[in-house]
Amino acid sequence: MTTAGSSDAPAGLREAKKARTRAAIARAALHLVAEDGLQATTVEAIAARADVSPRTFFNYFDSKDEAVVHLSTDRFRRLMGTLFGDGVEPAANPVLQIRDLMLRFLEDTDPDSATDDELMRSALERDPTLFGALNASMTVVGAEFEAAIASRYDTTRDRDLAKVGLSVALGLVQTAMVEACAGAPVTPLAESVAHYFELLESALQEGPTA
Repeated sequence: MTTAGSSDAPAGLREAKKARTRAAIARAALHLVAEDGLQATTVEAIAARADVSPRTFFNYFDSKDEAVVHLSTDRFRRLMGTLFGDGVEPAANPVLQIRDLMLRFLEDTDPDSATDDELMRSALERDPTLFGALNASMTVVGAEFEAAIASRYDTTRDRDLAKVGLSVALGLVQTAMVEACAGAPVTPLAESVAHYFELLESALQEGPTA
């Protein structure tokens, strides 16, 4: 007899395999663009490095740019689960909760993600045009976050606070990445973002100048 668990298993395994293939293609693209630049990197080279066919590449991505930024945006989709997952109860102050969960997420990042951050910095430094692809992709992720916030918070005030917290958190992550690309000393992303949060908090506490 087929149980619900056994019928779900093949679909789950297929999705896990697709996710691994997508990540392998994206990581291959990121490595090559960080090493050789976007223009010098071909889809064929990315596919070869990921050990897939060019046709398989286009089953997952529409362009090289999309593949290069995938790991960064996918990471923020995982962050969405950390911030708004079923196990997270809404706090009295959504801004501070999002800040703390964001920093914890960045601190707990796996070694592959840390390496991906360095490669993304190198890729953006080589080809600043990738900022456009990254921003476009993050806009899509932002819409998904908006939907998650709308479904999670009951009052307009809490939804607005969550939007503010999320906007600040994502903006400071981007600021930290831009700073790294500008030649600043390499600092773990979590430390950089925490530093910017502290600066922002100090500035707000000081209030308006005379």
